[in-house]
Amino acid sequence: MHVFRGLPDPRLRVPSAIAIGNFDGVHTGHQALLHGMVDAAKDRGLVPSVLTFEPHPREYFPHLDPVPRISTLFDKVKRILDCGVERIYMLPFNERIAREGAEHFVKEVLVKGLDCRWITVGEDFRFGSGRAADAHDLVNFGKEHHFETWISPLLFHGERKVSSTRVREALATGDFYETSLMLGHPYTMSGRVIHGQALGRTLGYPTLNIAPIPPGSRARPALSGVFAVRVEGILPGASIPGVASLGLRPTVTSSKRWLLETHLFDWHGDAYGRNICVRFIERIRAEQKFSGLPELTAAIRNDAARARQILGLAPGTPE
Repeated sequence: MHVFRGLPDPRLRVPSAIAIGNFDGVHTGHQALLHGMVDAAKDRGLVPSVLTFEPHPREYFPHLDPVPRISTLFDKVKRILDCGVERIYMLPFNERIAREGAEHFVKEVLVKGLDCRWITVGEDFRFGSGRAADAHDLVNFGKEHHFETWISPLLFHGERKVSSTRVREALATGDFYETSLMLGHPYTMSGRVIHGQALGRTLGYPTLNIAPIPPGSRARPALSGVFAVRVEGILPGASIPGVASLGLRPTVTSSKRWLLETHLFDWHGDAYGRNICVRFIERIRAEQKFSGLPELTAAIRNDAARARQILGLAPGTPE
């Protein structure tokens, strides 16, 4: 399994089946498309691959609001690879790509750059400068450039199609049950534990910190607030309960840097550098700006008590 930043070196190109999309959240609709591509690749002796964009195209245009991100980059890559994909090409969305016409994109990226022999996209796929071309145009380009194109049908949950937009709507309201139905698994956020300001330790609530948004990105996570959570990746085979805050920490900084801070109950140790997975159980409250550290500390204490109650734990001793 390989992840490429941009197109591969010509010596590394292989005849490929390609699924194209942003795949934020890798929801059940995405999974159906990816599994279909993997099956088609096996039938044709091709390498199952994904072409995606980083950052999301809307982040490039300053007059557009960025799309809230469902997945960390770590989660997105893992979920795609879990579907049986062998190669992921992350194409930087920049001025050249934004201005590139549809036919030029097909010739230079799909045919010449990726040696694409079979392609699948969703019904609502658009590409080329100004999003001028659609999935049916891609079918016609395939006839000219000798690759097959499969337009993957939409997948429905209830009366509406499964989409990243619907997942974002559910996360924004803290509806993790609805989110899990559309993702096919509980909602999680994974990443490497990084150093923070150590303020939580000073207040008596040390945290494990993850940066959910890549450096330099204008995006924000699809949810924010304080949550009851469970964390994997600390102890083998164990899920450790805790309370997490996902936000901008307005009481203590004006940096506008998003951070997921998780305090684990009844566990003490060093986890810096480890990859952990935080599973969101229930939303406790929205992020707030407090008058100072004493009020913030009191709120954290209440959040921890509420999280213990949600998770079915005995009340803890003061931290």
